[in-house]
Amino acid sequence: MYSPDGNTIAVVLENYKIYVYSTSDWETLWKFEGHSKDVSRIVYSPNGNQIASSSFDCTVRIWDVASGTCLRVLNGFDGEVNDVAFSPQGDRLASACDDMRVKLWDTMSGECLHIYVGHTDIVLGVTYSLKGSQIASRCRSQNVRLWHIQSRKCLHVLHGHSSHVTSIVYSPQEDQVASASYDTTVRLWEVTTGECRHILTGHTGYVYTVMYSPNGNQVASASSDSSTRLWDTGTGMCLHVLQGHSDWVRHAAFSSQGDLVASASDDKTVRLWDTTTGICRQTLTGHSGEVSSIMFTPKGDQIASGSDDMTVRLWDIGAGTSSQHVSSGHNHYVRGVNLSPRRDYVATCSDDMTVRLWDVQTGVCRQTLRGHTITVCSAVYSPQGGQIATGSGDCTVRLWNVEAGECTHILVSHKDWVRDVAYSPQGNQLASASDDSTLKLWDVMTGECLHTLTGHTGFVWRAVFSPNGKQIVSYSQDGTLRAWEVETGVCTFNFTGHDDRINGVAYSPQGNQVASASDDITIRVWDVDTGECLHIFIGHQNRVYSITYSPRANQIASGGQDGSVRIWDIDGGKCLWNLSGHTNYVNRLVYSSQGDLVVSASYDKSVRVWDVTSGQ
Repeated sequence: MYSPDGNTIAVVLENYKIYVYSTSDWETLWKFEGHSKDVSRIVYSPNGNQIASSSFDCTVRIWDVASGTCLRVLNGFDGEVNDVAFSPQGDRLASACDDMRVKLWDTMSGECLHIYVGHTDIVLGVTYSLKGSQIASRCRSQNVRLWHIQSRKCLHVLHGHSSHVTSIVYSPQEDQVASASYDTTVRLWEVTTGECRHILTGHTGYVYTVMYSPNGNQVASASSDSSTRLWDTGTGMCLHVLQGHSDWVRHAAFSSQGDLVASASDDKTVRLWDTTTGICRQTLTGHSGEVSSIMFTPKGDQIASGSDDMTVRLWDIGAGTSSQHVSSGHNHYVRGVNLSPRRDYVATCSDDMTVRLWDVQTGVCRQTLRGHTITVCSAVYSPQGGQIATGSGDCTVRLWNVEAGECTHILVSHKDWVRDVAYSPQGNQLASASDDSTLKLWDVMTGECLHTLTGHTGFVWRAVFSPNGKQIVSYSQDGTLRAWEVETGVCTFNFTGHDDRINGVAYSPQGNQVASASDDITIRVWDVDTGECLHIFIGHQNRVYSITYSPRANQIASGGQDGSVRIWDIDGGKCLWNLSGHTNYVNRLVYSSQGDLVVSASYDKSVRVWDVTSGQ
């Protein structure tokens, strides 16, 4: 599913896990873990800040997209949760459950506001009307119910289908509800009266999906009879039978302009149809398995398709080809990317246990590095570019000769997943961070483990070398930040003080200070020689995500969930500027080389350039 702004996409993979990817470079932003059984549904909130997931483990989880954390776990279900839907305002969440009930939740507090009772069988799906005044729910007993949210009453029970209802959707005008069924029909219902206005017949197989066009004048239906049909919602007449697929059509979606409809099929293809003429404009081939879902980007220039081949492809509609970032040659999820020092190659690592090296100019895969037996979590080039280090879920680190494409060393010592690897500035040593709560320091020439750094009590997320390579800073799931002496492997300081998760660290250019940003809404500046907390900067109203030093190390810039950028005077220990303008999380910051400008990037889809001398 796309985020409302089209910048990220969330997919369910590996059964219980939810991955959030950037659509610009297909970088893995987050992996949400917590459900213990299959995830039945994921949906973005209207502003894109949250994702809700329902699961067969009898819970619903609400996730924060910016931080990658689980905000709330909604319990109290007496069966598997089959579907969830955000209200248009994003402050409410509706859920459908095997316990035959629909529940309404407050997304901020996690409180259950109301339970809608009336269904006599498992509730399979739920959807909001576009204005948020009603909820429609479908159950296994062939009927649909319309609920009025404010009065908490069932307005209508829509009877008529003779088999399982597979899909329900409100019209954009909110005067109609369309329902699709295994009985081979689509029905259009009057919302005010609950009467069936039209029964759309013509399909000869199960109807899986029904979807309104943006203007509400048409509905598209996808069927196991290998066809997609377009219907006039005013007359109930079939406008076009879109034939061309050679197997079941599982899903259909309109473009934002309504001039195209896309269909996804078990024949491994996606087809684009002209809604005016019914002519097939393009057939998108490339998947090696059944295509089960499709979605247009909000701009309408691309399509994302999900397949049983365990890939998601992003298609350029004009060219009819999938983006090389997605169609990468990996046959499983891509975990990360790293650019070579000369910027001529990109390394990608994947859950398919491989690392691939790509020519930036041509997009051709030049090398495939095989050897890991589980997910490759991290892949980084050495400073000289002749070597790549990889960390994996198989508990090993591997060193690879880039030119030969051969593994030169297998570094075995960790007892759990290796999440991160980092080269020293000189490139002669390597640090690895692991779920076994340790870091390890390696000699890249011999593969010898020089030191095991112990002290953290949770997963170690990241290791960062100081500019001179004599120190490492790490932060962990345990909420602590630690500094280590590279020569001895001794923990020189445990920087204690933050009350919540650490989201980022930055060394000063001289390497004598480290700044840390945290969910506890503070920035702390630490002396790396003494471990003393020099400053605590308080000003952000919510989590602090990004942090960076100015080139002269006299300032720190920080960006937060509150949308502000703050410039701090390190020596004076005070906030120089509170730069407001962003309307969403600020997730990236960088100073100009002269230190007079700061560039900020935000989830509000904007980049801003600030003059730190004037605060403008």
